[in-house]
Amino acid sequence: MNIQSIVIALDESDFSPRIASRGFELAVFFNATVELLLVRNNNAIINASLANTSIENDDTMERQMSNIRQVTEKYHLVEHSTTILNGDPQEQIIQFMTHSNADLLIAGTHGRTGIDHLISGSIAEYIIRHSTIPVLVIPYNHETH
Repeated sequence: MNIQSIVIALDESDFSPRIASRGFELAVFFNATVELLLVRNNNAIINASLANTSIENDDTMERQMSNIRQVTEKYHLVEHSTTILNGDPQEQIIQFMTHSNADLLIAGTHGRTGIDHLISGSIAEYIIRHSTIPVLVIPYNHETH
């Protein structure tokens, strides 16, 4: 498999920089370019309390971008760009990928089960089912899996 371009799909969680780091590690290995795709979920406020997560705000977004900048600075030799979209993450990611020439999509999963999974669904599962390119899914919270 020849991987020249990688899209790393991120959300506003604190685990996203970890997913970005893993994606950049692969980019270094394959000498690939990276497109960071951050999707701000419009439904996050509604689903946050149901999924036992915090409600993100602009301060959180600024902190998140700062954390991701630290990752990109660490891998400064990797050619990369960033796209920020608003909306339903699963739809935005698939729509973005239809216009992308990427060879690999990397996404994280929160690993929710039970009622949390039923209510908020699994974005990773949706992406796997609808993607036209290979998808690498990385658990957000390695310690709990």
